[in-house]
Amino acid sequence: MKIILASGSPRRLQLLQQMGWGVEVHSLPFAESEAVNEAEEKLDSLRKRFLLSGEKTNIENESVLSEKDMALLTPYRNADLVCAYNALGKGRAAAKVTGTGVPVVAADTIVVLGEQILGKPADTAEAKCMLKNLSGKAHAVKTAAVVLYQKKTLLQVVTTNVHFRRLTEEEIDWYVGTGEPLDKAGSYGIQGKGAVLVERIEGSYDNVVGLPLIAVYEMLRRAGVEYIV
Repeated sequence: MKIILASGSPRRLQLLQQMGWGVEVHSLPFAESEAVNEAEEKLDSLRKRFLLSGEKTNIENESVLSEKDMALLTPYRNADLVCAYNALGKGRAAAKVTGTGVPVVAADTIVVLGEQILGKPADTAEAKCMLKNLSGKAHAVKTAAVVLYQKKTLLQVVTTNVHFRRLTEEEIDWYVGTGEPLDKAGSYGIQGKGAVLVERIEGSYDNVVGLPLIAVYEMLRRAGVEYIV
């Protein structure tokens, strides 16, 4: 089976490939949201434009989203809305080029500590700060997964609770020194050296890596994709 992956993440690519599926990567630009109020403002702007003008094309690179997409995003709130908005936008951007004759899979992963969304660190100092804040605490990793196939669009947000060990200054310095945290939300990767930071998880491991495979598999089946296995 062939899949279009609307993401440049090597980790998501590996997860799909381990299923034996043929994967073609199409990661195209989409103006993502990094905060809840930003996602809410963008959606509100689009809704108003639809209501006032009935216009079916939207603003700049958000033009991939439609009125039906607004309805699809309506149930989501807070951090769930951020990753759902980003994943749907990335999927639509890819599908606009590739079409949906082949299933398009998109995803967006965020790390949430309390009410704060932790993105990728800007530098080593920010990475150290994030890891100090995560030390000895539980946080949520949320991945929104989207499947677009023919005329169907399915969206699901999966949450995994991750419990960090209490980290020493030396451990944080060592881990940041590996360079691994710098391109990862929350400043760590559970599939790499960051595995030693995690005491336990509640939920899907694949979700923390960046793509909840069970959710994607079930959405592909519901969308009517044949020959999944």
